[in-house]
Amino acid sequence: MYLVRVINRLNEAKTMNRWKLYKRILRTLLVAVPFLAISSIQDAAGYVSRTPTAFSEDGRLLLVQTDELVVWNLETKALVAKIPGLHCLQITLLKQEGWVLCVEHSVTIYDWKNRVSVATIPPESQQPYSLLAYSRETDRMILLHGNEAVSVWQLGKKPVPLKHIALEVKKDVPSVAASPDTKLLAIAQGHTIHLHDLSGTTIRDVAIADGKPRDLLFAPDSSRLAASVGKTILLIDPVEASIATRATLTGADGAQGPLTPEVFSRDGHRLVAANGEWSYALFNTDKGELVTLTEFTLAAPGRGMRSPTQLHAVDIAADADYLVGQPEHFHTLQIWDLQTGAMLPDLCGEDCRNMGPRVSLLKWSPTGSKIVVGMQGGLNPDVDGKISVWDVPSRSPELVLDPGQPQAKVLAKRTTPQAPVTMVPSTPTAAPAFVHALALRAVATSPSANLLVTSGDDGLLKIWDPGQGILLRQLGLSAPANALAFSADGAILAVGTMEGDVRLWETQTWREFSPFLSKQGRINALQFLPGNRFLVVATGIPKVSVVDVVTQSAVRELVHTSSSQVCDAKGCVTTRAAQGEVVEALSLLDGSPFLVTISRTGRVVWDVTTWSVLRKPSGLPEAWSGLGWKQPFVWTTTRSSDPKALTLAVWDTKRNGVLANLDTFTKRDTEIDHGPPVSLGTTMAVDPMHRWAATRVGEHISIWDLSVQVKRKTFHVKTPYHLHWTSDGRYLIVATLDRKILVWSAETMEPVHYLRDPAVTR
Repeated sequence: MYLVRVINRLNEAKTMNRWKLYKRILRTLLVAVPFLAISSIQDAAGYVSRTPTAFSEDGRLLLVQTDELVVWNLETKALVAKIPGLHCLQITLLKQEGWVLCVEHSVTIYDWKNRVSVATIPPESQQPYSLLAYSRETDRMILLHGNEAVSVWQLGKKPVPLKHIALEVKKDVPSVAASPDTKLLAIAQGHTIHLHDLSGTTIRDVAIADGKPRDLLFAPDSSRLAASVGKTILLIDPVEASIATRATLTGADGAQGPLTPEVFSRDGHRLVAANGEWSYALFNTDKGELVTLTEFTLAAPGRGMRSPTQLHAVDIAADADYLVGQPEHFHTLQIWDLQTGAMLPDLCGEDCRNMGPRVSLLKWSPTGSKIVVGMQGGLNPDVDGKISVWDVPSRSPELVLDPGQPQAKVLAKRTTPQAPVTMVPSTPTAAPAFVHALALRAVATSPSANLLVTSGDDGLLKIWDPGQGILLRQLGLSAPANALAFSADGAILAVGTMEGDVRLWETQTWREFSPFLSKQGRINALQFLPGNRFLVVATGIPKVSVVDVVTQSAVRELVHTSSSQVCDAKGCVTTRAAQGEVVEALSLLDGSPFLVTISRTGRVVWDVTTWSVLRKPSGLPEAWSGLGWKQPFVWTTTRSSDPKALTLAVWDTKRNGVLANLDTFTKRDTEIDHGPPVSLGTTMAVDPMHRWAATRVGEHISIWDLSVQVKRKTFHVKTPYHLHWTSDGRYLIVATLDRKILVWSAETMEPVHYLRDPAVTR
């Protein structure tokens, strides 16, 4: 009687809440229409531009060269100074408080506190100066005069030249670097690196037999000098004037082009190097070993495979931990963890997605917690066309720097997102992230609450909050659960075990109803009918039962017999098998009377109002699969222009036609080669809001915007199988054959984490 009362109350609540649902849908449409109009306007004209920018060592002061050179105090959020008449290519703060060094065709020392020019070094050639190094400890700087010479200066109120070293331009264009402490100068020319001791007169040569060294870079502590020779970086001990080790990238490692050293970590033990144009390598400089390779890829049209993309703008954090950049084909600003190769959630997310912002400035703060951004073309009018300071942990802009205002504009900070488990979509996580100790058997998401239920061969039923990655509840079963099904309102969960038990839980309190035995062997599939009272049960025998869950009795038995066509000269005749077949899956079209029973040899469509077999229901394609509760669509495959290929499609049953054509694929695309070839096939899931469709072809998963039929993202997961959306449409759940469940965010278009039960260690 308790179950009867529950079902009656639920039906009453559905009637009372129907008008609330209609109002909610109307509000959603009123919000969505203007958003879709805005998001259809795309500006993909990104470009690379370097806006001279500098921080103080503590990150408190920020200098930015715009129309004027301006100084901001980020602690007090105040505009400290505007320096007219300076148009710097490089800027840095000097040892003396309030002094700034501006490098262009001439070099100017300016005291912005007293608003006076201290000293100027006039131009010496048509090419501008380049600042190679400045040391606050010694108050010295090293300048490069185009390709002609290098000079060393002692600064102060009157700069004093200490050394002038001419370069042999006619012999070979040299590569030049200075140590941060201004004590060493390295000049690579031909097959030799000349090491100049700037505090004396000693010059030591390092002969390079591997090739001509280029792109010299000193470590922050001056303990190492990096030099690029093709796909190898030489790590040189400048004291011993010898090669300490080599860091090499091979074709097997993913070498794409010459390696270019970019940034050392502060302690000099790690080095980030550009690998061609589409990836960055992180090396251990003590051993020359490759730590990670961070690749920038996007989904190629058609096949769903990944291809390289370049970065329009990029900056690497001071300790070589993270990289921020604007990929050529991603209309956002993306952050990567260089120590793991993981693509992290976007920096600006919806503030710039779909608009293709033109980024003129990206600059990490010394602490790595802030990024200065200059962009045009974002969705957020607060930062569009302005210089803004973004808080990295919360992924939100917090200050807008307007030189016309004495104070920075303070923006409301967003809620800090949960830190994701670092991962690359194409690479498994380093640490195990399992949901069960033994094989994962079944997965289901609630249609009304953001709950995920999993079952495994360990005999446990686990209930998760997938967005938060939290295990909420664990239930023990007498036998492993092989099938799971929620009722249409999510109020009841049905669980079918390997031993033929069917168990029911009320999902608000997790009170269990009386279980009943099917007495027909293993439960293969379960499907509630509308109203919650009747449950379709497919078992290990060739009969499907329709069970009244209140009386626990079978009210009908269905015999699934597949059909085939026999053709001769007179025509074709449809015949049915003489015996029933074991049903392995069930599918119901929401809002219709159509139930599909699926065996290994075929499918049968039933009208549940009459329980008659239908050859082809009106409004449906020949072969289809339901998408779950709250779905007026089904998914199917259609023929493509390529006779060997098929296309995954969303079918609108009301219009009796294709709503959206999505991935086109061949049979080979669905196969993988992890040992023996395995055919994973294809599948699809549409979120309950009908905005996103997730398609899986083999190991490649694509996210489609159904409103415009555009693929927004493609990523790779090892051996995926089931796809599910949470009830709010925010998260895609990807269950894999190796006991892992990936939670993927539609908001950030990036992985959030793999679910993990801490009790499961292997």
